[in-house]
Amino acid sequence: MSKTTARKMLRGFSTFALLLSNALAAEPAQRHVLITYTATIEPIPANAKQIALWLPVAQDTDGQTVSSVKVNYPEGGSIGVEEKYGNKIWHKRIEAPFEDDLDDGKFGAEIVFDIRRTEIVVAEAKSLAKNPKVATKLAAYLGEDKLIPISTEPINTIASDLKLESDPPIVAAHKMYDWLLDTFTYNYKAPGAGIGDVRWACDSKTGDCSDYASMFIAVMRNQGIPADHEFGFPIRSKASEGRIPFFHCWPRFYVEGVGWIPLDISEADKHPGLREYNFGSQSADLLKFTHGRDVTLVPKQSGPPLNKFVHPYVEIDGVPMENVHHVITFKNVSE
Repeated sequence: MSKTTARKMLRGFSTFALLLSNALAAEPAQRHVLITYTATIEPIPANAKQIALWLPVAQDTDGQTVSSVKVNYPEGGSIGVEEKYGNKIWHKRIEAPFEDDLDDGKFGAEIVFDIRRTEIVVAEAKSLAKNPKVATKLAAYLGEDKLIPISTEPINTIASDLKLESDPPIVAAHKMYDWLLDTFTYNYKAPGAGIGDVRWACDSKTGDCSDYASMFIAVMRNQGIPADHEFGFPIRSKASEGRIPFFHCWPRFYVEGVGWIPLDISEADKHPGLREYNFGSQSADLLKFTHGRDVTLVPKQSGPPLNKFVHPYVEIDGVPMENVHHVITFKNVSE
């Protein structure tokens, strides 16, 4: 290597180090909002005898503080905590006759959350620190889920081809992040997208946030690195208030001495300019509600565990109701 080339490389590295240092030193962005979550059940079947409604409840977590949870209606519901992941869940069950519980023939709920969000930037993720793998105390984030197999083909082949076995977890995670961005094409309309089915995603090389996150989680767990699936609502509008039309999800992984590290692969694929930012950083515009897959509610639902729990879940006489109408709105809080 010539001295000129070496000097250029050194200058390039120094510039990158300076930019990284400035980014890490910057004051993290913050956001304070009221989120109103409304669900409505209609029509009520004429012969129904029992209606049960569950809603996800936002809670304190990395980068997020929930200062209040106000149930505007109905009266008499309860908030429980499910055992596997610690998700908070609001629940209300009513029995026929329903006259006292219905409003214009409808049953529903409205909850208002006061949420403060702070941007997350994990320095160790940006520097690809070589921290070791965590002990297997996080068993819930190391095993298989129904749609996230971790010891089958082609998951084994992907891990082998990327030579992840000898990599420290942050390095392995970054390799998988890059592989997904270089291999997959974002398409939320693809038939089969949005379920988070790893087998389908491996074949299709496409999907939405659920599919990208599931692929990442499968390979991380394959390598003994705890990984999780988070769900919430993104504020993409610059207005001071409005409706949030879609949910969003993203993965995170756990590293000894660092903690949970977030990443947002599908958004980086949609917006290439976010590629570096979205590994180890998280915007204050993401409101977190639940995490984990194959969720058993509190009290336990009659149906099977939920593939994901971010939308309202309803059972009428023990049978799940599809496509429950719901509206999520936000309003900025002036400090």
